[in-house]
Amino acid sequence: MRLLANSKFNRTFANWFVFNLVCILSINYLAASKVLNICDFGAVVKVKTPAAAQKNTLAINNAFNASMPGDTILISKGSEFFATGGIVGFNLINVTILLLGQLRAIPDIKSWPLQQLELPRSTTNNTMANPRFQHVNDAKYMHFIHLINCSGVSISGTAPYPSKADGSGQSLIDGNGLVWWNKYVISTKYAKRPKLIVIEKSENIVVENMTAINSPSFHMLLKDNINVIVRFVTINVDRKLKAAREKTKRILLANENVEDGLQPEDLNTDGIDPSGKNVHVHHVFINNDDDSIAVKPCSRDSCDKANCSEDMLFEDMIVTGFGLSIGSVPPHKIANCVRNITFRRISMPKTGKGIYIKSNPSCDENSSAVIENIVYEDINITYPRWWAIWIGPQQQHEPGQTLGLKCPLDYPITSRCPTQSCVTFNNITLRNIHIEKPVLSPGVILGNQSNPMRNIVFDNVRVNDPGKWPFDHAYQCKHAHIRSIRGTMPAPLCLQ
Repeated sequence: MRLLANSKFNRTFANWFVFNLVCILSINYLAASKVLNICDFGAVVKVKTPAAAQKNTLAINNAFNASMPGDTILISKGSEFFATGGIVGFNLINVTILLLGQLRAIPDIKSWPLQQLELPRSTTNNTMANPRFQHVNDAKYMHFIHLINCSGVSISGTAPYPSKADGSGQSLIDGNGLVWWNKYVISTKYAKRPKLIVIEKSENIVVENMTAINSPSFHMLLKDNINVIVRFVTINVDRKLKAAREKTKRILLANENVEDGLQPEDLNTDGIDPSGKNVHVHHVFINNDDDSIAVKPCSRDSCDKANCSEDMLFEDMIVTGFGLSIGSVPPHKIANCVRNITFRRISMPKTGKGIYIKSNPSCDENSSAVIENIVYEDINITYPRWWAIWIGPQQQHEPGQTLGLKCPLDYPITSRCPTQSCVTFNNITLRNIHIEKPVLSPGVILGNQSNPMRNIVFDNVRVNDPGKWPFDHAYQCKHAHIRSIRGTMPAPLCLQ
């Protein structure tokens, strides 16, 4: 069976599946030594107070600390538990987190703990430290769930796929992010927002059959891991909350006496952001307002598990957001790297962005990065609201700020989008891509004059009824060596 176009990746990925997949999938279904119900550790059901939320966080951490290899941490069916951030599991081995009920973040920023300079080995006594909402240089709020240096751990539920994404189902983790979005649209000078689920420096991880909604920030950050499977998962930013935002905005605009210029904004609610090696994501539904998938880079000094973010497969998905993304990939003194990544059999209805491969706009003579051996195939992008295809520098410059090396969000209204030579784009294939009625012209490919993109193939990439603006139904393409084959229409015509 052909997995990917890259033969080296075929061998690596196939070997991993043969020798590791059976172990990963079965390791947590062996007879467990104990079932640790969080209620037995003091968790309370359906109490939405700061004291109860802190008690529930402490109960889950105590269950983690009491677990042994083969144990199951149970969040029971039909139960609703509120918690704060700071659910932290260190060094868990062969533990299943069996999510049958609902686990919800309390929508109270003042009760949320800040990270310590060093995360404690045991969170039993100091998880609730420093729960003040204040401006702290480089401070971060503790993530809702944070698993570190774990092996053979699964987060498993029983949610159907795709599940109800309105927060009414079971096997649910709810970030109650609206309060965070509202606060941070006014000012970003507070401590950094928490993420919903963070798994880092771990191996042989499975996340399956669950729903994650309304994260304060990213929904799932899989940082520096090896051998990860995410499957049959629904991730959603609740459209009912978004409707409430619009209603609030209309009220504020109609009432000049309202002092608080609140316009809620749920940017940075990424779906799944992985880095590391051997990641397989399939049968995932994502509906969000930032990158749906964003593969982050690794280097020899930034990651422990892998020297490069590589050998990842994303398939059989439905996503609406701001891209199946590579990056952003910034240059680094020890080269950052993303390679051997495939996206296939994915539907993107009414998405913002579609295919999005992005460097990070910084560059000096001692830094570099590489993005190579990337395949997108069998992708349907219907009625995209922004760029269906963007390959180039990350769009991140906001109006009212100095442009510098950044590419503006409103490009080409702001006509200059700087590129840099420190990041190499090589061997990128788009195959069997169908784009239906994009609002804008088909896309943008912006390479650098001194380090142009190489070996870019558009293989049967067809755009039906592309927008006229801003590039007259065509691609904007500079400094990229592109080969268009098998009826690609329109074909990118690249200026060197």
